Amino acid sequence: MSKTMEKGLQLLDLFTEDHPYWRLDEISAYTEIPKPTALRLLRTLVEAGFLQRTPVERNGAIIDGDSYSLGLKLLQLGERVASGLEIRNIALPFMRQLQMQFNEAVQLITRENNNGVYIEKVESTRPVRLYTRVGRHAPLYAGACTRTLLSFLPDEEIDAILSMPLTNYASQTPKSAEEVWSLIKQVRSEGYAYSLSELEEGTVSIAVPIFNRHGEVEYSISIAGFPVSLPKENANHFLQSLWEAAANISEKIGYTDLYPYRNALKKS
Repeated sequence: MSKTMEKGLQLLDLFTEDHPYWRLDEISAYTEIPKPTALRLLRTLVEAGFLQRTPVERNGAIIDGDSYSLGLKLLQLGERVASGLEIRNIALPFMRQLQMQFNEAVQLITRENNNGVYIEKVESTRPVRLYTRVGRHAPLYAGACTRTLLSFLPDEEIDAILSMPLTNYASQTPKSAEEVWSLIKQVRSEGYAYSLSELEEGTVSIAVPIFNRHGEVEYSISIAGFPVSLPKENANHFLQSLWEAAANISEKIGYTDLYPYRNALKKS
């Protein structure tokens, strides 16, 4: 890295939440960069939009352009980074890998109020496919993917959601809050949810949680298909790969703890 670039990055690093404004003389004194050199670097960064001249109040008077602060170019770059880190972009390679491994549909879901919403899907190449589509909503209490989201909410929030009437969608849709709570306890203990004929008759889903940087379950990922290829007694065949994918996605969106279920099958 060139010395000039090094000094420019050194200047940008000065601007923090605790010290968002700097004057030329403060910068020169703090960095030990001569004033003429510091001024030249500051002018270059201002022209590029990384810094801006900022009026500040001092002793009741507004002093125009006396200080420097971070510029809008950095905000634009930050928005590009955020856009590039969208969950769908992050999850899609891992979803495709699961689809290629098992040739089943793979779905990504997040919460929207008291529902889950499907935000990404990779189709199976089998001739018979699931009805689910991106944008579809489903109640949090029915279906493996949605119930995974429900299971990691605070208990009082779950109680509030389950206090509302439960709609029957298929033959195995949970019929009561007590039944849903029993399934929730299983998800929390075993690290996955399994559903059969809960949202659509004759469809199966196996789902696991994805944790965000705050340690909250913000998304879930599932393998979905039909009972002939996804019987419950064969769930372990899919789980390790699902957990690995969920752990990798969690890490890429900022989760720093060890994924809690990743090695469950390896230890058993």
